[in-house]
Amino acid sequence: MDFVSHDLTRDMRLYVPHNDGWEAVVKPNAVKEYCYYRNPGEEHFHLLQTGELYVTRGSEKVCLNCAIRQGILTDNRQHWQEPKKSRKVSEDEKLI
Repeated sequence: MDFVSHDLTRDMRLYVPHNDGWEAVVKPNAVKEYCYYRNPGEEHFHLLQTGELYVTRGSEKVCLNCAIRQGILTDNRQHWQEPKKSRKVSEDEKLI
């Protein structure tokens, strides 16, 4: 996705509504590392790519798409005004 071709007036910031130790990282190398979660309907874990932004906490490394899907990240800048909800727990996490 090329940002030059997008409408840059759209707010593309992401927020961590439950900041319980999550950090943002840029993957610096080509070492094979996988996202902690699987995409819906897939049986395999997907690779994190060199230069990709992801969030990490302990041994969990989560791509931005999965982090949004799991409720780790949100684009709702007023998340702090909403009642605290517990984060979604995926089927993968339930197995751990």
